[in-house]
Amino acid sequence: MKRIGSILLAGFFFLLASGQLRAQPDDPNEIFLKAYMTSQEGEKLEHDNQFKAALAKYRFAGSLIEELHKTHANWQPAIVEYRGRKITEGILRVQDKVSTQNDLAAGATPLPGNPPPLPQNSSSARASVEIVTPRGEAAVQVSNDTAIREATQKLREKVDQLQAELQKSRDQIAAVEKEKESLHGRLEETNSKLEKAQSELDKSKGAERQVRDQLAQAQESLKKSESSADNSTKEHEALVAEVAQLKKALVVAEEGRATAEKEKDEVTAKAGEANQEIANTSKERDDALAQLKGMKEAQQRVQVLVAENTDLKQKLADAENSVRQLSEDKPKKEQEFADVKGQVAQLQQQLAASQKQTRDFEARVTDLRSQLDEAAAQLEKAKLTGANAEETARLSKENEILRNIVVRERQEEARRDQAKKLMLAEFK
Repeated sequence: MKRIGSILLAGFFFLLASGQLRAQPDDPNEIFLKAYMTSQEGEKLEHDNQFKAALAKYRFAGSLIEELHKTHANWQPAIVEYRGRKITEGILRVQDKVSTQNDLAAGATPLPGNPPPLPQNSSSARASVEIVTPRGEAAVQVSNDTAIREATQKLREKVDQLQAELQKSRDQIAAVEKEKESLHGRLEETNSKLEKAQSELDKSKGAERQVRDQLAQAQESLKKSESSADNSTKEHEALVAEVAQLKKALVVAEEGRATAEKEKDEVTAKAGEANQEIANTSKERDDALAQLKGMKEAQQRVQVLVAENTDLKQKLADAENSVRQLSEDKPKKEQEFADVKGQVAQLQQQLAASQKQTRDFEARVTDLRSQLDEAAAQLEKAKLTGANAEETARLSKENEILRNIVVRERQEEARRDQAKKLMLAEFK
């Protein structure tokens, strides 16, 4: 529809410009310019001894001056009269030359006639302009609603699955965190037991050392008592009893030390196991966090897909609505399209005619420029040869009018070129 509107707008603009172009022949400036150029063409043909063609040009220029007298009597009457007199003088002069040429050719062998006069406003080959017309009604392709619903259902199932896995990962992370806290408590308890066992082991070692020292002293005293004959039996028995007691204490101390060392080894093993479990738990937590991050990214992607799916469903509804509207307005659109095709065809013809007029105008402006240069040279020559002041003033006035016409035509040409560029840009 935008393309059709652009074509119609360009067509309206072009019709307006064409109307202005068709209205130009009623312009007195245009008529006088055409008469002047035709008379200059007659002078050229006269100089080339093509008298019959020159006579036809002069007569045509004279008819234009007469038309200008009738339709625009108040437009530069002095200049129009001066140019009319010049054209009349040219007609009389060429008629005499034609009569003389006919008299000379009357007694001689008939020669082929002079070439026919050039037709006025001869045009070059008309350039064809191809305008791309809008094609027929575009076929609207609508996606299958069932396929969209199935895709939506699959996306929803995927979302539910991802959400379930996400919740499961969160539960696993919570369980791992709880287990980690429990392991930390057990580890602290084990460390406390280990410290206690180490302290008891140190005490047992100290007690064992002390008992060994006492045992050594008792044994030394026993040896001394056995070797001394003066010692009584009672002291000897006391020393033996003390030695036996110290041996028992030593055995108890060794057993306590062994027990403490065993407990220490067990506590150390438990601490190692707890550290390993903590490391495994930390690894599981890191894996669960990475999986949770991946789940979140997947969920975001699915949410994006769901949003795109919703947008596609909305576009599908809009397309179906557009199809219904096009189906309802189809007869009207076909009629409008037929009207636009007719207008485009008319625009093609008018554009071709406009291009032809433009080419003719460009050729005419080129000739006019050369004629103006010749008129300026004639004016200078008239001043040098001492022509009368009235003729010089009229030549100057005519030259000024012609220059103003050329300036106006150049401005009009620029405006038409701009209008043509805008119109061609609308067709692209």
